[in-house]
Amino acid sequence: MNVTIGARVVKTGIAVALALYMTVLLGFQPGDRIIACVAAIFTLQPSVYRSWQHLLEQVQSNTLGAALALGIGYLLPVNEIVIGLTCIVVILITIALRMENAVALTLVTVIVVLLAGSDLQFALHRFLLILVGIGCAFIVNAVILPPNHVKQFLEGYRSALQSLSLLLRTAVSDEMKESESKSLREKLNDAVLKLNERYGILEEEWRKWRRFRPQPSRQLVVQKQMMKALTIGMEVLDSVEEHYFSHRNRDGADRTYDECLEELMKYHEYTFLKYEGKMKPGDHLNGKIRADTEKLLRRAVANAAVDDEPQLKLVVVASAIYEYAHQLRRLDKMIGHMKQQDEGKDER
Repeated sequence: MNVTIGARVVKTGIAVALALYMTVLLGFQPGDRIIACVAAIFTLQPSVYRSWQHLLEQVQSNTLGAALALGIGYLLPVNEIVIGLTCIVVILITIALRMENAVALTLVTVIVVLLAGSDLQFALHRFLLILVGIGCAFIVNAVILPPNHVKQFLEGYRSALQSLSLLLRTAVSDEMKESESKSLREKLNDAVLKLNERYGILEEEWRKWRRFRPQPSRQLVVQKQMMKALTIGMEVLDSVEEHYFSHRNRDGADRTYDECLEELMKYHEYTFLKYEGKMKPGDHLNGKIRADTEKLLRRAVANAAVDDEPQLKLVVVASAIYEYAHQLRRLDKMIGHMKQQDEGKDER
């Protein structure tokens, strides 16, 4: 089994070490330092913006939890039942305030403060430890190896495109072993799920953290279209697997569809290389793709008959291929406009 040590793994260790170091500087006892470490582990997030948002939520939620625990500690005898009921109340309050991500650490604060009884100084001492851990985690995430989501998005997209390319190029010929095809499809599905999450972070940081993430909006629009083209490509794969094989080997359809999918994958790879700035400007494949997909769709529709179900199924496959080509042409145009804007900006 391959084990990858990612940046977040390293930063978690650094955040814990920093929290321990800070508690030593602030004069906390060795037995208390574990609270700061737990807070640092809970606070680390996959993006700087989410770390900042999580820090604010943690401070608000933990302050509320500590105040509630202090009040209950003064009013009621602290025992197992009271602590359990207080935890239930805190969970309900944090959910109502839409701070679900801060629930776990807030419960730690509540339990620590309740066990301190009515000792305000002891409770504040423990609460300060939690704030130290939260602050250390945010500093580490913001300063040390800050996540480059654009780079990670492109790396993930490249990997997903390679998997889609292999699957689509062998979909009609059915050359790949079923076990390999299934494994590759699972890999593609996982990659697309991660890409959607990564795009969500890019969009979130652009909307709410714009001054610190200067990625132009046109980049985000193109990245959204890249995801759409990839998703439609997966739908073509589904359509071929579900509808094509009842008609295969009739009228030379295999070769026609296989060549069309080959050209589409070349076009998809070309658009990605163009986005990365590795291709010369020009309409390299657009015209041929348009003509081939329109010809394929016309032929499928012309051959379709009400009482010929296999031919009707080919219309579904041809329509999916046509839509894929349409989305790739849109992506190509959007990348072209983006590059022109970037070049114009550089000239100024």
